Amino acid sequence: MTITTSRLRAFTNDDYPAWVAGGNLCYPDYPWSVEEARHDDDKWDHSRFFKKRIVAEEDGRMVGAVELYHRPKNFHPDRYFFDVWVLPDRRRRGHGGALHDAAVSILRERNALAATAGVKESMTDGVEFTRKRGWVEIKRDWESRLVVAGFDFDKFADAAERVTAQGIRISTFADELARDPEAAQKAYALTDHCRRDVPAMDVPTDVTFEEWKKDWTGAPSFLADAFYVAIDDQGHWLGMSNLQRSIEDPSFIWQGLTGVRREARGKGIATALKLMTVRYAQRLGVDHIKTWNDQRNQPMLAINVAMGFARQPAWIGMELRLGP
Repeated sequence: MTITTSRLRAFTNDDYPAWVAGGNLCYPDYPWSVEEARHDDDKWDHSRFFKKRIVAEEDGRMVGAVELYHRPKNFHPDRYFFDVWVLPDRRRRGHGGALHDAAVSILRERNALAATAGVKESMTDGVEFTRKRGWVEIKRDWESRLVVAGFDFDKFADAAERVTAQGIRISTFADELARDPEAAQKAYALTDHCRRDVPAMDVPTDVTFEEWKKDWTGAPSFLADAFYVAIDDQGHWLGMSNLQRSIEDPSFIWQGLTGVRREARGKGIATALKLMTVRYAQRLGVDHIKTWNDQRNQPMLAINVAMGFARQPAWIGMELRLGP
């Protein structure tokens, strides 16, 4: 390893383009935009949640960054998410270690109990980096991708009829918003219910309606007509599956949250909803859909396998214990 002295400094408002570009270079399959990055920061409630970003420079060029923050939807005052990256051509020069140590010092000053992070198993240098510094694996998520061209809808020919026969209709958030003044509140209640059953590294916590709007309908990637919902004949919203656009790389689209209320599971609702997202993706002309599922979420994994989603290398959930 070539030892280089990193110049570490706080992130500034002028750093967004270089920070986003650097992250996209390190994670080319998961690009995001300056617009999305600014939106995430603009909606952040600094009075309740901590967030800090440090960048590393070499010869005046940003070559890495680390970010620490609370997770508002899985909030614990002494647990933080930790994300660090270094440009591929600047690795093994001490930048990552300097950023990591600086971030850990901040966490210790805040009496943090633990930090969590995600590392893709195929990125062996990242796996080695975290494990060498005391991080331990606590969970895994399968990433899966579905090429939408030529999807075999005939294999699921009775999926829509099965749902319809139970008095359930499939609609979109856009259509419901046009006819029902309570649609936004209903969407909030449904997403809040479904997200609490998604396995996570930290326990789900309450999110207000206003926070939900900023995170969902106010997001640059939000697609109201790709937010599919299942509604019974009493007007109850039972299930959902949504897509979010990839701004930087329109060749694919993100799968958001797919979920069904506990009392309505086993009726074929999730499959019917996900089939609608495939049709939407085809109309949009994207190549594939990207999604993730915790390895413990066997029902959703089974649906994805049946639909033909191809598994990619897993993302490893890591934890660094800092307190008792």
